[in-house]
Amino acid sequence: MKTKKKDSSWQTIKLIAYSFTIAFIIKLFIFSPFIVEGASMQPTLHNHDYLFVNKASFHITSINRGEVVIIKKQNDPKYYVKRIIGMPNDQVNITNGVLHINGKSIDENYLNASLRTEYKEYLQFNQVKVPNNSYLVMGDNRLNSMDSRNGLGFIKKSEIIGKVEGVFYPFNRVRVVH
Repeated sequence: MKTKKKDSSWQTIKLIAYSFTIAFIIKLFIFSPFIVEGASMQPTLHNHDYLFVNKASFHITSINRGEVVIIKKQNDPKYYVKRIIGMPNDQVNITNGVLHINGKSIDENYLNASLRTEYKEYLQFNQVKVPNNSYLVMGDNRLNSMDSRNGLGFIKKSEIIGKVEGVFYPFNRVRVVH
């Protein structure tokens, strides 16, 4: 009778240890939660939104324009959440609040519609060429965002931690992020 109880306890301990190990590996290499700090991605993401981030996606698929990503710059303790705007070798500029990539205006339906008038008046960004193996990122709240235009510079693929898949908290904002 005692050996059955001992075996059962040992099985429970092994199950718990395996579960924690698997959860740790998943968090470390595949999925991770992140918290938004600040208003640079509004209206898409808000301060204190809890994000579900896929860390494995860019090892399987390529990085695409328009995706929202988590960035960790070398020698900077902070993580940043931004949108991929410019791909390697793109020519990017903003004139009168309108984004142009390789000479074509881009419809950015994820931007705040009420701020677009302000963007037309105040938002300018001289044309730059995105270096090979780098990306240009911006926050959706263009007048209140530190991004490739004003502090982060171009982002290397190795500095992209993962793709934001969705918001899981607060519950009234739970959704998939595009």
